[in-house]
Amino acid sequence: MALGRFIESNPVEEARVLKFEYEKGVQKVFPAHWMAKTWLFTEAEQAEATLANSLAIVAEKNGLSANDLQHLFPAILRMLKSDIPWAGQKKPITT
Repeated sequence: MALGRFIESNPVEEARVLKFEYEKGVQKVFPAHWMAKTWLFTEAEQAEATLANSLAIVAEKNGLSANDLQHLFPAILRMLKSDIPWAGQKKPITT
């Protein structure tokens, strides 16, 4: 069962959950799913980036837009009592 554009575009990417980049020795973490691929997380926020990727897969499967997901994700983090910028205390960084 294809879950949409993410998996259909490249089946090899199905198993890849996070993408990593380095800038001046600092690790940048991005979810691999197309709906959240520009969402920037720090090395210490890999669990949250993985959650964002998983939520993006489920959101796409259920017909939500990327905009819906961008509102849903911080609300879920607040319910989990997260204190990272994505939870809404500070503006998250996107690329």
